[in-house]
Amino acid sequence: MELSSLTPDRQIKFQYWLDIIRQCRASGLTNQAWCEQNSVSLKSYYYWLAKIRKLAVAELPRKDNGIRCIAASSSVPLQDPTPEFTEVSLPNSHVSRPAPAAVLHIGTMTVELFEDTPCELLKIILKAVQLC
Repeated sequence: MELSSLTPDRQIKFQYWLDIIRQCRASGLTNQAWCEQNSVSLKSYYYWLAKIRKLAVAELPRKDNGIRCIAASSSVPLQDPTPEFTEVSLPNSHVSRPAPAAVLHIGTMTVELFEDTPCELLKIILKAVQLC
């Protein structure tokens, strides 16, 4: 949804609340303190803040990253079937790092696991590998 697609009344209301939000932010007060001092409902403030943020995000330019939005019931994969990987070199590549605790070789893929690898990350890696 774009601001220009709204009715004139709705555009005026959005602009009014955008001004309210800007005044609150510029005041240096907490949202609650500013709303109390200016007789603005805190609930309404947060309602319009969320609507304005949603509109702002919708107007951001989209970057094609290969991920498509699809219905949850569909069985079409979310990403292109041929993922691309690249090695990233760190600026301080001369710093020695510990040897991996385990190295998984799955097809053309290599995954190095270190002793301090968090369990949650390991679960994510294993789920990703199962999809390949």
